[in-house]
Amino acid sequence: MILARGTSQVLCSPRLILRFRVVILTVLLFPVALVVPAHMGEALATDVFSARDVAVDVTAGSATNARKAALANGQRKAFRALLERLTLRTNHGDLPFLSDARIAELVSGIEVSDEKTSPVRYLAKITYRFKPDAIRELLSQEGLPFAETRSKPVLVIPVYQLAGTQLLWDDPNPWREAWAGYQHQESLVPFIVPKGDLADIADIGPVQAMAATRKRLDTIARRYGAIDTLVAVAFLTVDPVASRSSLDVSVSRFGLAIHEYTNIFSFTGSHGETIDNLLNHAVAGVAVQVEENWKRDNLMQLDSRQESLIVSIPITGIKYWTDLSKRLDSIAFIRRKEVLSLTRSEVIVGLHFVGSTAQLELALAQSDLNLSQGDTSWILRLEF
Repeated sequence: MILARGTSQVLCSPRLILRFRVVILTVLLFPVALVVPAHMGEALATDVFSARDVAVDVTAGSATNARKAALANGQRKAFRALLERLTLRTNHGDLPFLSDARIAELVSGIEVSDEKTSPVRYLAKITYRFKPDAIRELLSQEGLPFAETRSKPVLVIPVYQLAGTQLLWDDPNPWREAWAGYQHQESLVPFIVPKGDLADIADIGPVQAMAATRKRLDTIARRYGAIDTLVAVAFLTVDPVASRSSLDVSVSRFGLAIHEYTNIFSFTGSHGETIDNLLNHAVAGVAVQVEENWKRDNLMQLDSRQESLIVSIPITGIKYWTDLSKRLDSIAFIRRKEVLSLTRSEVIVGLHFVGSTAQLELALAQSDLNLSQGDTSWILRLEF
């Protein structure tokens, strides 16, 4: 486990500081270790540190040589894709290039599917799983900040403006279709596009979406299991003389993100390019920027100062505490947790983490954990 270096700052009330320093464990439910490494939950992080279905197709002097070369080629592609997923685009030029042998040391396992061979050719799709701590250490040594917190799904509300009309649930809405067809390839920000059924129509209309009516946005988001919404308004202009189209897009994110924002984009199609192609290109460009914004809000630097926070966790029984504890173990910002006090109705835990309290709160929310400040202490609860 990689521990952050530096001093610690405790964020809590004086009464809880005393409880932090002088602790009597009241173990009434079950035995518990005093200090628990946060990354015992590595299994929950493996999806972020995996590159799935990397396509390989190699021809060589023999099937054996083709397979060997394909595995190495796929490994390089997977490694690069993983590093690009975790880091900002502005830092992609600084990503390290490692030898095949060094990359192999970072791989924890592979899965092969759709395998096809001939005497001289090898084709397959390969999933590469990388060692989380080894990747974290590599990026830290390279001085590259990275984000590994995966956002809960973001619900996209795609409003399409054309010839003075606003389309959301009406068919056809090619802007909604472009979002529905977008392949985000294991992005840190997965998107959900509403079905456009009667429940969606009842929840919100295009005018309410453009006005950012929060109550209605929250209602439809909850129904789809999302906590954030992305209102994406696209305005299409067609120039028949030049035989090209342009698209202006306004994108606003609402919900629990650290920074709610609005971004403006302009996309111009090439001569003769279809409107569908332009819309697909615009969706990809918007999605990349949304993920960049998310990564920027969740950047980690393992050598930054470590903070400490004492939280009170009301519990209803052993299952509640076990579930919540496992979720804490999966939070990348938390380097370790200490159980300070345990009773039938409450657990007091010291969380040692890197980053800001706002980043911690946002990361917890992605695992359905709500952190709030009470009258005398921070309170952590499971959100159902």
